[in-house]
Amino acid sequence: MQKTIVAGSSMGGFIANGIFASSKKLGGLVNINGSGSFLLSERQFRKMDNRPEIPVEEEHMSRKYNPVERKNCNSPVLLMHGDSDQTVPVEGQKDYFNHLIEVEGRKDVDLLIYEDINHQISLEMLKDLMVWLNKFQKKE
Repeated sequence: MQKTIVAGSSMGGFIANGIFASSKKLGGLVNINGSGSFLLSERQFRKMDNRPEIPVEEEHMSRKYNPVERKNCNSPVLLMHGDSDQTVPVEGQKDYFNHLIEVEGRKDVDLLIYEDINHQISLEMLKDLMVWLNKFQKKE
């Protein structure tokens, strides 16, 4: 039986992460240049855009969907991000990784950070994604 792996890049990474955090029957997650720490990322976006802080009501509602504030699907995770991303700062990926490792005690989580990569997908990232998918497929 095949299991579905949700994957996305940038906003697609946020969306895939949200789906992964709310489902228990997925085969895995690949988040490229996105974030699984929604509120931390929103705070960073607001700072970058010189916008005011998140209104209390919006923050309260966002917490219901924030992957770092809920138990996530217990399947393998691959997080990939450029260290020079000027669109979605890497701190959101790092925070989500730490949540999975420290709070959920997960062992099947990989965080790959790529030097001198902005908000793009490099050939090296694609190669690493293929290696991860092949490793995952062999476990089935």
